[in-house]
Amino acid sequence: MKIWIDFCNTPQVSFWLPFIKEFQEEKYELLLTCRDSSNTVALLQLYGLDYTIIGKKTGKRKIRKTILFIRRLLNLYLFVRKNKPDIAVSQSSFYQPIVSWLLGVNCLYTNDNEYARGNILAFIFATKVILPIALSKKAFVDQWPLKSKVSFYPSVKEAIYLSQQPELLKQNDSARDVVYFRTEPWSAQYYKGPLNFFDQTLLSLAEQYKLVILPRDKNQLAHYQQKKFNKLEVATKPITLNEIISKCLLFIGAGGSMTRELAVMGVPSMSIYQDNPLMVDKYLADKGCMTIKPSVSVDEINKTLQSDNHINNLSILDDGKKSYLLIKHLITNL
Repeated sequence: MKIWIDFCNTPQVSFWLPFIKEFQEEKYELLLTCRDSSNTVALLQLYGLDYTIIGKKTGKRKIRKTILFIRRLLNLYLFVRKNKPDIAVSQSSFYQPIVSWLLGVNCLYTNDNEYARGNILAFIFATKVILPIALSKKAFVDQWPLKSKVSFYPSVKEAIYLSQQPELLKQNDSARDVVYFRTEPWSAQYYKGPLNFFDQTLLSLAEQYKLVILPRDKNQLAHYQQKKFNKLEVATKPITLNEIISKCLLFIGAGGSMTRELAVMGVPSMSIYQDNPLMVDKYLADKGCMTIKPSVSVDEINKTLQSDNHINNLSILDDGKKSYLLIKHLITNL
């Protein structure tokens, strides 16, 4: 059986990696396509995967996004038609369900962002949809495309792939002395918040802590390489999660999966996302795994670092293991 996986952004690589390793061990044939966006290609290279680049980052301008969306759909269709997969699976690829439907290939789709407008197309054209339990609210799942094809997994997506990496739990807490900051998703369609809003706070924090910026793209890298940020350390290439966990005193995220990854692994984590919080973030906050604080001062961050109130709720990884098995069963029976 040939399984097609399409990657459109960085977090999708981590999500599918344990599935890919197991599929390879079980001698399934894999067809991997990706869009050249953020750190996606760099991560695929880091893990030594065989992939084909089709399309690039679209940016926020509507006309450009529409043109590049249609162009990538066409190029994906032509490429995948030649390679003839048996089934298709994706996490947040709005393209794949459409191409799969056109080719008559069954497709499993999952996403954890209820604000992503591309979900509507994906929900319509996917064969089956599976979502995190946090999105099981009636108002969301009663949408017309979802009613007949949706099911839920009992965790967040980050717990799924991290539950397959028990070695990440074997860290020395005494070595943690770095505050990491993950930038806001500048070009994401769903993000309507301000840009560079945390810069002054970062400069203040850098006077007290070793601070590492994790940019999403070349534009953000260039921004934080300006002379005024010379007290900050800026990652110029992807850093492995293992390294971040081993050094992280506090993780501050302005949006995206990395904040949830650190929260799931029991590292003190704070979301300062400047738009409506996702249901999955609220889910983790309710479980005491992370805090949501869109407006936070240096003094409040210092108090967080000095506090002993952090809850290390690793039981969420058990739900991740159950979710992994559930999704794998859906894929192999698609």
